[in-house]
Amino acid sequence: RSHIDGSRHYFTPTRSIQIQHNIGADIIFAFDECTSPTEGKHYQQRALNRTHRWAKECLDYHKSVKNSESQALFGVIQGGRFEDLRKESAKFFADMDFDGYGIGGSFAKEDMSSAVAWVNDILPEGKPRHLLGIGEPEDLFMAVEQGCDLFDCVAPTRIARTGSVYTKNGKINLMNKKFVEDFAPIDSDCKCYACQNYTKGYLSHLFRSKEMLGSTLASIHNIYFIVNLVKGMREAMINGTFKEYKEKFMKEWE
Repeated sequence: RSHIDGSRHYFTPTRSIQIQHNIGADIIFAFDECTSPTEGKHYQQRALNRTHRWAKECLDYHKSVKNSESQALFGVIQGGRFEDLRKESAKFFADMDFDGYGIGGSFAKEDMSSAVAWVNDILPEGKPRHLLGIGEPEDLFMAVEQGCDLFDCVAPTRIARTGSVYTKNGKINLMNKKFVEDFAPIDSDCKCYACQNYTKGYLSHLFRSKEMLGSTLASIHNIYFIVNLVKGMREAMINGTFKEYKEKFMKEWE
């Protein structure tokens, strides 16, 4: 139902791909069922079978559309916290002509590394693997180590709305009293627009005054922080220093 007027809308795999084609996104995703990690195996298997049926429908429709080669269609691997289901799903998608793969599902922290490893051991290395909905710095390091290439997450802007920002020494909340008269930038070495032009004290004032500019500037900083963190990972992998890069970052972060 629409959150605007309550009207009902029926989505099918084909309709999902039609909408994504019309938007013109560079990467689009097959229709899938994202299950809770607390669901039992019986339901996870049913949901997985449904996701696989939908994936085939999405791929068939995508291939039938003129100029579909200008958009990359990713299949979404599911299976909850069950190793056999995750591997079954990875094998299913590895044998299909998708442009890349999304690793989906709601993860508990303790499950995520294992589930990602199970899947990436099976998926072909020549196509990108996208870990869906993951964006915290420590999780990004884990995912890169386990073979993921791409990520998406609302975390940088979601936490920014409440005054939380990333720094090299961990997360801080600008609503804390100690930042009211702190005239240093959010992060001393950061080159983002917010850090180059504003202080923690000023941002603290904006949040306390409920001025939306505060959320905007915090979002700019957090997105810059995450993008440059991953840029650093990429350079470290090229230079063969990923382990050292991770250890240095995590020591300061913690």
